Formats: sequence, C-alpha cells, structure tokens
Amino acid sequence: MTTTAEAIVIGGGVMGASILYSLTSKGIKNSILLERSTVGSGSTGRSSGAIRMHYSTEVNARLAFKSLEVFANFDEIVGGDVGFVETGYMVFAPDHAKEGFRDNIEMQRAVGIDTRVVSLDEARELAPAFRLDDDEHFAWESRSGHADPSATASAYISKARSLGAKIILDTPVLSLDIGETAAHRVVTENESFEAPIVVIATGPWSGEFLSRLGIDLPLLPT
Repeated sequence: MTTTAEAIVIGGGVMGASILYSLTSKGIKNSILLERSTVGSGSTGRSSGAIRMHYSTEVNARLAFKSLEVFANFDEIVGGDVGFVETGYMVFAPDHAKEGFRDNIEMQRAVGIDTRVVSLDEARELAPAFRLDDDEHFAWESRSGHADPSATASAYISKARSLGAKIILDTPVLSLDIGETAAHRVVTENESFEAPIVVIATGPWSGEFLSRLGIDLPLLPT
C-alpha cells in the first residue's frame, strides 16, 4: 500500500514537530510525520530546554532570536503552555578568547539581541551562586530562559494535527528512495509513502540514517 502526501517529515522530536507545524501553517495540509517511537522520545526528551541566543554564527543567532519571540508568545502563536520562563542567561569566556567573545556580542547586538558585556562585579550580582574568576569575561542576555522541550514538541504536533497533518508513531523508516522526478518514496514495514518533499529531522541519528543513502555525515549519538 502506498500513501501519497504533499510533504513527509521523518522524525518526531521538537525539530520535526516544528517543521510539520510550519508546513501545515503555510498551507501544506496533506503532510505526514513518521516517528520510529513516540513524540520527543529521542534527544528532545533529554534536552535541558535552554533558550539562549549566544552563537558565533549570525545565521544561528538570527534563528535563535526569532525563536525567542515564538517561545515568549507561544500560546498566542501556536497554542499551549510550554513552560517558558525568562530567567536571563550568562555566557562565560576565558581571557584568551576575549576578542572573539566580544566580536560575537557585537554581531548579536547588530541582529537585535538584548545582550551585553558585564563586569565581574555585576556578574557576581546576577549569579551569586556561581564561582567566577577575574580572568574570565561575561555577557548577559536578559530575555533568555528555558522551556519544556517535550511540551513544545507536543504542542507543535497538536497544532499541526488540527491543521490536517497526520502523525504516525512507532513506525521506523526502513529506506528512502530519492525519485528522479517529483516524488520520493519512504518505505516502512507495513506501508510506503510518496511525496515531492521529504524532510529528514532525525537529529543525532541522521548520520546513521543518511548512510543508507550513501551520504557520509560524521554524526553519531553519544
């Protein structure tokens, strides 16, 4: 039996769930998510849930900044309580890395992120339980915090389902055949699926999965 769809997402962690939501919210209603176990059963269920924007590459900083606005207004944008708490976030750097550290802060501020370099005394006021040394450098993001990763994945899944997506659990993908035309074929034990769009969102298991396609991605779960 073969089921056709507009898009297929492989992987039911928070990334796969958010991708599925994005597809359906943009009008690709006939979307299917395939998960080998349960929603959030992989690295999502083991995540600390930190929401922060300190990255050394601009594209990651921009993505994190955009995601902060979603988490801060999650119930309004997606629906549901994902437990976002704005605690602030402190970043440390050793003295030998101070130039790159300050360059990162300047880049992040240019993006629009509320971050700034703070002195040792202020860092101690912000984080009195931390042991801080005078040969370290510090930055503070006032709007960062944490959220519940599993609740986030579940909320995205619920919204995507309400928009027409189909979620199939306990269904490992056995193979993926890249079509020469528009359709790609995803094969599971009991059923096959075809779609012009297939998104692989298998997290740290992507290296193992892609090796079946002859793609060498040096990524292993630890």
